[in-house]
Amino acid sequence: MLFLPFMQLVLLAAARRTSQGEHSLKTDEAAKDHCCCKKGLCEPGHNSTEEIYSPNDDLCCRFRGGPCGRLFSFSYFTADAPATGYCREVPHVVYTAPAVVQAPAPSALTPGHPAHTVQTYCDLGRGELTQDERSAESSQKLGAKSNIMQTMVNEITKNSIDTMAKEIFSIYLCSRWAPSSDFTQILEDEKAANQLPKEEPAALYKEGRFIPLRCSENFKVFNDVGLGETSFQVFEEQVRSLASWYEAEKDGAVAARLAKLRGAEFAEAAAFDIPTVVKALEGCEVNETLPWDLSVSEASGAQLLKNCRAGKWWLGKLSDWQRAMPFTSFMSPDEEAAKVAPQGKEQILMCFGKRVASQLHRREGGQHLMTDQNAIGCHGFWDLAQAGKMLDRIVKLWRPPTCQLASMELDMKVKIMELIANMNSRLFDALPALLTEELSGADFDGKALAASSLGSSLLRGVWDTITHSFSSMRGQYTRLGQLLGNTVVKWAVCPLKNISQTEDLQNLDSALGTEDDLARYYAEIAYAKWTGRTKLLPGEECTSNPSLPSTMACSIGIMQQDMPEPYRDDQFICPVRPFLPAKQQLEVFQKKKGFCPLSMSTVQMRNASWFFRGRTPQRKQYDMKENLPKKDIQGVRIMDFKSRQDTDFHVWRSFVTTSLQCTLEEAEETPRWCADPEVHYSQTSMNGLADGVGRAGRGAAQLVAHGMHQAGVGEQPVGNSAAGKTLARWLYRNGKGLQAWLKESTGKASQRYEKLRERSFQELEAGELVHSLSFQSELESTGADTKRKQRYDRYVVVAPCKTMDPETEFDLKYTTAEHALQLARKANQKFGSVDSSVLTVELVGSAVLKMGGVSNAWLDFHTLIRAGGAELGAFIETATPILEGLSGVLSANTGASLRAADLVGFQVQFRCGTRKAMHDLPARPEVEPEGPKFATCVAQGAAKNKELRQASPGAAYLREEVVVRVTFHSSGVCGKQLDLAKLGSSNETQNPVYQTFSGISGCSGVPAAVASSLPAEVKQEMEAANFRGLLLGSGLPDKTLYEVLVDPEEFLQEVPL
Repeated sequence: MLFLPFMQLVLLAAARRTSQGEHSLKTDEAAKDHCCCKKGLCEPGHNSTEEIYSPNDDLCCRFRGGPCGRLFSFSYFTADAPATGYCREVPHVVYTAPAVVQAPAPSALTPGHPAHTVQTYCDLGRGELTQDERSAESSQKLGAKSNIMQTMVNEITKNSIDTMAKEIFSIYLCSRWAPSSDFTQILEDEKAANQLPKEEPAALYKEGRFIPLRCSENFKVFNDVGLGETSFQVFEEQVRSLASWYEAEKDGAVAARLAKLRGAEFAEAAAFDIPTVVKALEGCEVNETLPWDLSVSEASGAQLLKNCRAGKWWLGKLSDWQRAMPFTSFMSPDEEAAKVAPQGKEQILMCFGKRVASQLHRREGGQHLMTDQNAIGCHGFWDLAQAGKMLDRIVKLWRPPTCQLASMELDMKVKIMELIANMNSRLFDALPALLTEELSGADFDGKALAASSLGSSLLRGVWDTITHSFSSMRGQYTRLGQLLGNTVVKWAVCPLKNISQTEDLQNLDSALGTEDDLARYYAEIAYAKWTGRTKLLPGEECTSNPSLPSTMACSIGIMQQDMPEPYRDDQFICPVRPFLPAKQQLEVFQKKKGFCPLSMSTVQMRNASWFFRGRTPQRKQYDMKENLPKKDIQGVRIMDFKSRQDTDFHVWRSFVTTSLQCTLEEAEETPRWCADPEVHYSQTSMNGLADGVGRAGRGAAQLVAHGMHQAGVGEQPVGNSAAGKTLARWLYRNGKGLQAWLKESTGKASQRYEKLRERSFQELEAGELVHSLSFQSELESTGADTKRKQRYDRYVVVAPCKTMDPETEFDLKYTTAEHALQLARKANQKFGSVDSSVLTVELVGSAVLKMGGVSNAWLDFHTLIRAGGAELGAFIETATPILEGLSGVLSANTGASLRAADLVGFQVQFRCGTRKAMHDLPARPEVEPEGPKFATCVAQGAAKNKELRQASPGAAYLREEVVVRVTFHSSGVCGKQLDLAKLGSSNETQNPVYQTFSGISGCSGVPAAVASSLPAEVKQEMEAANFRGLLLGSGLPDKTLYEVLVDPEEFLQEVPL
């Protein structure tokens, strides 16, 4: 019952699908048929013009009227063909060896080659030959001149640091191959020389102990090229040709058979032996009209060699591979290494650098000449598809605009120069031994070296002669080093012929290169051992910068256009002197105490199109443009380094923490705020010093009294037994301290901490930071060569900056600002908003001495606060934990340990205005400047700052930004009052707590105006019978800044005006 409806649905869907397909064909009559394929041979009996078999891919393909694999097509041809051509003819991609430029013979010199340049343009006095010059004698002279010319060419091409450095840049490739007869002969040689175990060749191959390789020639990056060509252009064509061939062969018959070979019978390798294949196909005739009846990829080796058509096709393909990989190599891993030998499609080994790693040699009794093959720079084994992609990536990475080649070439030149310099150093270090042998004839074999104890012996005289000779030679080295450090040294190869034609002169200049002063630059470094020259690293030596007074410019590199050679129409520059690694370069500037480099922000670099591309080395690295420093760029102080993985590429890199400093503009307009801030330290205050002297005296007196009593000379000293009150005080102090900690660790205070942290520090990857520090100016042409390539000086600008530890400054700023906000908050809660341009808050810590007998004395502490405008009213008492901590009452020493410095008393003044105005306003102006009321300024300032930051995102300094300036001042000298009239007896004065209190020095009496403004609670305690004294603190809390800035927005978070 359900079957018929279901079939109806199926037929309906098929009809609809067919209708849609027909409609599509009708609406797109220009559309071509689709080339569709199936895996395997074509079916016998079909028209060969309709179905085309590709033996390399083992695909049978034909044109279809609709998309391949469409629903209800009822066809085996379901896969899209690799290309439409698969349905027209048998595809056969032949490897075409890329053109390799060969060094021309003298008789076939090409323009651009050094030999051609010397022979064509050098004037060696040949001129036109006369009749006499054709004589034998003249022929000898002519031969001598030819020899001179050849010697010059050899020196230029072979005895050249530039050539030595460039020759290393090449690549070669090897493909894992079959153990064909030529390889089995090598294998037997290795076994006979005991280099391989005495096992059957099949076993050694399957175990991975012997890996045959066929290798390509070396593709050189730098070749001798003709006029109008560049080396990389030729290299790129060579490599891309090979990559295209790999792409065509990735699923081909050779790759497929090689992938299966290690697990197959050893006899299958015979199919890869060209002599064997040729012999098997002798007399074989191919009938091209017959269809293919054998899959080259799937057939056994025996079947392949018996099939005439397949065998001949296979022979052509083998020959193609051997043209691409003409050299025979092998690997013979030990037993452990063989466990990770390549398998399956792991086919291609790709190697950088020169191939030959040893002299030509042979095994003892061996029948093959061989050399060691360099495998240090190898990577793989890749399958063919991946190998083609890797070749493309190499080309992309090494394109001249990426500066990868320029950088590696410079590194290679420096290594060569280091070796040359080392030859010189070794000779110098050996001179003492050489001179000793020459002058004394001493034989030191078997003698131990001992410390000198020379007297007036004959040996002393000999040694004086040696020392004099050595010192003289050292002086020669020193003078030569001083000379070469700043001297141009050139080889004048030859004078030019008289060139009258402009075209000839242009051709000459096209064949020439550019000046390279790297050797002259490195000479300073090489001779520093003798000259004593320092500051040789890039950036160590700085010069005044006229464009920005008070700054210095520190060169870190010279950049040159088209270095090492032009690339298409790209405009780029690369360094002609090696850069320091980013971390090492930053360490150079980290050591410049008191000077900080200017660093462009991300916004500034974006606006200047000054982009860092070090994280994408395959892209052009440096733009050919100037980038000059400006006054709005911020200084940074380099703090520390850490190694972390980045979040984008997951590569381990060096990240740098920097402290953000002022911009040059800011330093000019607000210099005080760009210098180290002034900090109050209690231990250096006058109260603290006086306290220290007084405490030392009282402590000594009490110690003497106790000592005399123990000796039976004096009476027992009076003690103090107010233990209950002391414990209660300790518990109160610690409870209040916990409340203060909770207040600061949560909520808005934590948000302000993070915000200040973001404004004070930044973290950047080392390379990106170096780029942000770098500026660039075009150098004037010196006429050093005819190429006239533009050159740029890349430099860092340093400016005077703070020397205080940035973390210490941050802690001081945050703590002082938070204390100021809590004072303003309490003042607003208790006293309301002030009708003035200044908000003044005064905080005083006080201690009241009370006694209940000779041995019962204690202290009660109070925190007093008052606020107003320019004038202040009466104090009130506050129990706010942070303010109690600020006044000193929470941390004050109790009992006999009290000090005047334990309690503080200070005023804090809040003013509001623009940065420049607030900076220029004195700390305590005699007359308050005209302007809006404090509350109005703060409210309007918060809104104005928001507009300024939206208009100038990322700006480090905004002149019109509104700030709240907070200044801290001591209330004056501490006040102390003793009420002697209330003493119960004279013995009370012997109480240690009373003695300590009365002995506090450095304090004056309590002024009447202050006494009258004390809170009623304190006045009542002073009138009580147990009252003995009052101490009012003065000075600032320890480690407090005298001046700090607060953002109006953050002020309003705590003080809702």
